Amino acid sequence: MDNGGCPQAREFDDAISTALPKVTGVEESVRGRDVLVVAGAGETQDVILSAVAAHELDAEVVTDLEQVAGPWRSAGTVLVADDQAERLAARALPHRQDVFLVGPDPGELSIWSAPLSARVIPLPDGGAWLASILADGSGRARAPVVAVVGGSGGVGASTLAAAIAQLAGERPVGDGPHGAALVDVDCLGGGSDLLVGAERAGGWRWPRLNGAEGHLGDLRPYLPVVDGVSVVAMSRGPTVDLAREPLAAIVGALRAWHALVVIDAGRSLAPATREALRLAGRQLVVVGGGVRGAAAARQTVAALGLDRAELVLRGGRGGLPAGVVAEAVGRPVVTRLPDERGLVAAAERGEPPARGARRQYRRAVAALVDQLVGAGAGHG
Repeated sequence: MDNGGCPQAREFDDAISTALPKVTGVEESVRGRDVLVVAGAGETQDVILSAVAAHELDAEVVTDLEQVAGPWRSAGTVLVADDQAERLAARALPHRQDVFLVGPDPGELSIWSAPLSARVIPLPDGGAWLASILADGSGRARAPVVAVVGGSGGVGASTLAAAIAQLAGERPVGDGPHGAALVDVDCLGGGSDLLVGAERAGGWRWPRLNGAEGHLGDLRPYLPVVDGVSVVAMSRGPTVDLAREPLAAIVGALRAWHALVVIDAGRSLAPATREALRLAGRQLVVVGGGVRGAAAARQTVAALGLDRAELVLRGGRGGLPAGVVAEAVGRPVVTRLPDERGLVAAAERGEPPARGARRQYRRAVAALVDQLVGAGAGHG
């Protein structure tokens, strides 16, 4: 490989000669690789392949976009070079996480960030970030991410988010990441730490974390942790204006060290809420009972652009049929939760939702957790 015009890649020539990822043509597609590289020949490809080879990752390079659909779904991380971003975005592939656009012009790449749900790694300044992403992804599973949104106010979206996190934190696991993370993005919600009994636990809240950027390490030693749930919560002080970059960095770090990341996304149109929904592989919208609840959920889905929304219905069998709600909102129903009036009183006593709920509610949420973790909510 000629690296004369690319000094960032030259030092890795020897490694590339022995560990160069295989280029996929028309005849072959390999599934389940650590990294998918979508790049044409050029300097950006050289930099990406050098970094991949240096970390000895199992990677696949796709130059023919007719072959990209399979590896797009199965690869752990996707790196897209600047020369392929526009063409790849035009293919309207399914949403997934861990997609990064790499190239020398961040302004040009940012145009394709939203269509591909990707973060931008500018070169050469982002070289260290690229290396840390690959180092972090080496041999480590990435947790699914689910965002919970209220279709209207007062339907128990924050309670559901806390219950999902709590029950996920209790799940028995093997040797991989375990526990759950609960990320509070609702700046006017009063604080998710109150819902899980972590309000007195020591650790950093959003005011301390809102300056984070890039690729972070293990945050668990610095966060409030209760019953296997790491909590990123608001403080009871002045409202924090969350930015997109810290939220993406925090969620990315949490995914490396937990089995599930749950975001209480709120209902605002703020940039942080939109970023939370972009980061999530699954978007759960909690729908209140009756016609008005369905109408409000339809408006919420449209206003927030929830193109992957799945509906969680509140109320017993006396509510609107699931099929009617799905048709009215235009999104599928994933489950129905029973009414649980005792949750409010339990919260006032400081009992987390999964502990204060009756068996029927707990069983319904546990089934939802099984589906979220088992289905891999992170790749959408």
